[in-house]
Amino acid sequence: MEILPAIPENIPVLRRMAIETQIDTFGEFNTVENMNAFIQEAYSVEQFEREFNEAGSIYYVAWDGLELAGFLRLRLSREAEPFLGINSIEIQRLYVNRSFQGKKVGRSLMLQALAYARDRKFEWIWLGVWERNFKAQAFYEKWGFKRFSEHIFMMGDDPQTDWLLKRRV
Repeated sequence: MEILPAIPENIPVLRRMAIETQIDTFGEFNTVENMNAFIQEAYSVEQFEREFNEAGSIYYVAWDGLELAGFLRLRLSREAEPFLGINSIEIQRLYVNRSFQGKKVGRSLMLQALAYARDRKFEWIWLGVWERNFKAQAFYEKWGFKRFSEHIFMMGDDPQTDWLLKRRV
């Protein structure tokens, strides 16, 4: 497996995997209408291109040969400043293809995120995780992330709670 910075030509496969991961992870807990509304808003081609090109944003892709095993998006965000100060970076997405789960792809992507944060002298790395996504919470806990706040995340018209987790770099 190889971890590389994403290039614009990767956007279609990243978007496809994001949609598949969203449905696999959250589909059984949400209505079809709310899932579709979220996907149309958060994963439109235009939104993905905007996020890809956003200042302070970087994507990394995990390739197993020609197959996308997972991806990571890091970004600068001011949301956590009241809690962590100005020297933090967010893991906005860390997605692993279902067929690669349990094969250390998440570990490799997390190591990449931490190396990026450390190399750029960030003090904190943080993320949001749905309060009912127990598998992801367990993964982040193993990496030393601790809950420091929460925010509301809209899944269509359904307000849901994301826990905000932090880790000192």
